[in-house]
Order: sequence, then structure tokens, then C-alpha cells
Amino acid sequence: MPSVISLKELRDSSTLKDQIRKLEQEKEELQKQLELQKKLETKLREDILSHKKDFEHLEKQFDHFAGIEADYEALQTEIQLERLEGMISRDKEEAKLKAQVKKARDELREAQDELKELKQLDPQRLKRQVVDLKKKNIAQANENKAVNNALIAARKELRETTLEKEKLDAQLKAARTGTDFFWQSADGTWLLYESAQPLKGEQGDVQRVRALNAETGFGALSLSLGEDGLAVWAGDASLPEDVSREAGNRLKKFAAEAEEEKE
Repeated sequence: MPSVISLKELRDSSTLKDQIRKLEQEKEELQKQLELQKKLETKLREDILSHKKDFEHLEKQFDHFAGIEADYEALQTEIQLERLEGMISRDKEEAKLKAQVKKARDELREAQDELKELKQLDPQRLKRQVVDLKKKNIAQANENKAVNNALIAARKELRETTLEKEKLDAQLKAARTGTDFFWQSADGTWLLYESAQPLKGEQGDVQRVRALNAETGFGALSLSLGEDGLAVWAGDASLPEDVSREAGNRLKKFAAEAEEEKE
């Protein structure tokens, strides 16, 4: 705040110059404060605009993942219906096999009763009938064995189907969360996940990378690690180089961890 000077001080040129210099200094200080306030206001506006863009991006991601969740729920429902139909079909087949086994046992019991009656008849005729009965019993035993093998195979297939369903449910649940990706491209389009999903014909535990385009919903599974350090994708899928390189780095990590476990 400027100080009040007297008339006498005004007549003193030295005092007047000092006052003018003080006023100029105060003016410069006020201008600096004004510039600082302007910079702060500009920074706040930029921060608000940036947060607004981030919020809009999060809204788009939320809508996209909501669509993916709906698709997976529909797929899960369809798979469960197919598995249920298969289980019902196998139950019918198993019931049919049990009926055949029961019929074979009844026929064997009848044959044994007939054999008891034949023992009381003519010895020569009895021998011929015994030979025929033995052949019939052998044929029946072979048929019973085939029926039992078919029944065992049907039960094994049912157990494998149940395990496959549980594994698929776990994979669908992991896919619905959509938040466990270990890498995201700079533009937010591509996401990379660790996956234990086997390809057709694979046995045992596997470790691979799953890529997902967050905008289109397109996904791909890594097949192997190429000589150039890039991931090779199943189905000859073509993905951006930075996505394949990050996936290749994660495959290298899997290989190193596997070697450490062997040692």
C-alpha cells in the first residue's frame, strides 16, 4: 500500500525519487502476482480438460466391458445348455446299457437253470447242450464285457466334460473381470492378459498371452515366441508390433521361470 508523504517531502527531490521507486517496485510485484495467478488459472483449466478426457475414456471402457460381459454371459448360457443336452443324452445311453446288462444277466440265469435240468437227461445229449451253452456263455460274456467297457467310457467322458465345464467357467469369470491386464497400449486400444487357456489338442498346464482389442472386441492367443522376440499368434493373426513385442517379453519371462523351477 503506498505511503502518505508530506508537502515538504515532495519538495525534496531525493525523497520523491525514493517514493517513485517504491511505487514502481510495488507495481512490478503486483504484476508478478497477476502473472502467477494467470498461470495457475491456465494450469487449472488444462487439468480440468485432462480429467474430463480421462473420464470420457473411462466411460467408453466401461460401456465396452459391459458389452463383453453380456456376450460372455450369453455364451456361458449357450454352453451350459449344450452340456446339459449332452449329459441328458449320455444318461439315456447309460440307462440303455444298464438295461442290456440286466437282460444279459437274466438270460445267463435262465441258461444256468436250463443246465440244471439238462443234467437229469441223456448224457450224450447233455454233453452237446453243455458245449452249446458254453459257447453261448462265452459269446454272452464277450458282449457283457463290451457293454461294461462302453459304460466305463461313458462315465469317463462325463467326468472329462464336467472338468472341462469347470475350467471354462473359470476362464469366463476371469474374462468378465477385464481388469487383470498386465499391459495396455498408449492409446488404450490393446490390452494383454496372462492366460492358461489350452489350444485344441494341448495337454497339461500352459502359459500364454491373450491380446484383446478394447474397441472391436477382437482377441488372439499367443502360439509361440518368434526368433525376432515377437509373439506368434494363433490363426496367423496380425497384431501391431508393440503389442507382439510386449507379449514376447512376457513369454520370455514364462520360459525363464520354467527353467528356474527345473533347476
